[in-house]
Amino acid sequence: MSELQTHILEYASSHPSFSIVELLSATPKSILSSRATLEWYLGQLTKNGKLSRIGKGRYSSRPHSIFIPQPRETDAELFHQLKTAYPEATFCIYKGSIFAPLQHHLSYNAMTYIETQRELTEVLFHRFQGEGKVVFHRPNKKILYDYIDISKPIFIIKPLITGSPLQEVTGITVPTLEKLLVDIRCDADFDYMGGSESARMLENAVSLYAINTTKLFRYAGRRHCREQFMEEFNQLGL
Repeated sequence: MSELQTHILEYASSHPSFSIVELLSATPKSILSSRATLEWYLGQLTKNGKLSRIGKGRYSSRPHSIFIPQPRETDAELFHQLKTAYPEATFCIYKGSIFAPLQHHLSYNAMTYIETQRELTEVLFHRFQGEGKVVFHRPNKKILYDYIDISKPIFIIKPLITGSPLQEVTGITVPTLEKLLVDIRCDADFDYMGGSESARMLENAVSLYAINTTKLFRYAGRRHCREQFMEEFNQLGL
C-alpha cells in the first residue's frame, strides 16, 4: 500500500465524511504529486469498498448499504397493470412498509402510494373508485387525520414531482432513499412522520445507508427545503 493510500485511509477513519478539497488541504505535499493522483486513489478505494462516494466530490469510510426496497415494499402486479394501460406514463409505486427500516416509532402502514404525472392522477383516482378500492387523491392533513387509517389497504394517488430521484428494482420504478427523506418533510400525507420522528429517521438513514447528498440536496431544493437538510447534515457531522 502506498504512503498516499495509507494517508487517505487514516484521514477517512477520523472524518465521518470529507470532500476532496478537505483531503487535499490535509495531505502533505511530499506524498502528493497532483489532485488527479488523489482522485485516482479515491476511485480505487471506492471501487474496492474501503470508501463510499456519498455525493459529488464527497466520501465516507463508514460501511453503508444501498437502500433497495424489498418485494414486500413494492407492488409489481399493480405497476405492470398501470404500465400496460398507460405505457407512456411514468409511475413510482411503493407500499408504506418501505419506511419501516428508517422509523424510530414504528407505525404499521399498509397503504400503497402511486405517483405519476399530474394530469393522470385524477384519472386513476376515478378508475380506482370505479373498481371499489378505497382511494384518496392528494390528501391534505385534515383528510389524513380524519378519514385515513394507515393500517388499512388504502391507495394514495399524488403527482410525481419533476426531477424526483427514482430507481429501478426488478423492473419496477420505486423511490430512492433521497426522495423518501425529502418527501416525508413535504407531503401532507406523511405528516404523522414529521417533527422529531423525521429527524430520527434521517439519523437512522445516515447510520444505515449510503446517501447521495448531492442528489438529496438537489431534490430538496426543488421542494424548497434544501437549507433545512444542509443544516441537519452539518449537525450530524456530514
